[in-house]
Amino acid sequence: MATTTGAAIPLSQPKRVLGLYRTLLRIGKAMPTETRSSLVLFRVRADFRANIAEKDPEQIENMIQLAEVQVENLEIQRDHLTELAKNPNLLIPVDIHKNAKPRISKFMKGPPLSWERKAAQEAKDKARQQQQQQQSAEKPRHGSPGHICKNHQH
Repeated sequence: MATTTGAAIPLSQPKRVLGLYRTLLRIGKAMPTETRSSLVLFRVRADFRANIAEKDPEQIENMIQLAEVQVENLEIQRDHLTELAKNPNLLIPVDIHKNAKPRISKFMKGPPLSWERKAAQEAKDKARQQQQQQQSAEKPRHGSPGHICKNHQH
């Protein structure tokens, strides 16, 4: 029976956890890019799956508070990225800080995504190709003008 005093009845931990899980999934699905959406959904599911057996109410409360902060952060990200996506002239590079070591929080763990592996491999291939082109441009070929061959000098 509902009370008419307007006082909110505190939700039990399982209901709060389920509500946060659904909220995080909903925010993840609303991300403006497929990549960001996949990342958020993967990490939310993985984190909840990893902690499903937790029984300590105090530890669960700490995780609930962390999830509530993540809800706020992800809502800000979603809104900001959605606003950026509206600008057709804006190009966002995949690798902003090429040599920066990523900071990984407990919430954002996970294996590198396929697009990250593909981008890294493409960068390696491009560097290797440029190096080969530079080496071939530096050395004159046998018989070409400017080629000096110790074996054929007269």
